[in-house]
Amino acid sequence: MSRAATTLAPPPPADELEIPQYSSGRILTLDMLESAVLRQVAAYWQRLKGERRFPSRNELRPRELGRLLRHVMLLRVLDDDYEYRIVGDVQVQAYGESWQGMRLSEVALTHAKFAEGLKIFYDGARMGRAPFGYRGWIGRDMPDTRYSYHEVAFFPFGATGETVDHILVAGIYVPRGEFQSE
Repeated sequence: MSRAATTLAPPPPADELEIPQYSSGRILTLDMLESAVLRQVAAYWQRLKGERRFPSRNELRPRELGRLLRHVMLLRVLDDDYEYRIVGDVQVQAYGESWQGMRLSEVALTHAKFAEGLKIFYDGARMGRAPFGYRGWIGRDMPDTRYSYHEVAFFPFGATGETVDHILVAGIYVPRGEFQSE
């Protein structure tokens, strides 16, 4: 982990074999992303957007993401909801189920608190019209979560450069009980 990122990263639990009591995390700019996977997705998104605020969904070619596609979800923005159009297998493993074809409001029927948190991030990408990342530890306050640490990035897409109509989400997740080595 870079020195700058170390000071901005949420502190790990005192004993990494213990799950912290409360979840914690930080919003990140794209240059603060640690994950090579997320940096590659960010580079792809930046190449697509060029000098514009963000690229159009029509420019996104999922096959161009290659192995990175495993780490992404593509959401279509609806009035006050989001529809999962593409869900990679890393995302399915992290969440324990595939939400492809579902709406966030449907996910909320069985995972209300979690869906509420996801909506905050999705709304941030939609209303902020800019990419951002998030990294953090998952604590005992979210007992059903399958991972203990994650880094995720949110990338807006839209035809006009003003209205976001799709969001690409890319993430890496450390399953509970497993930690990455440097």
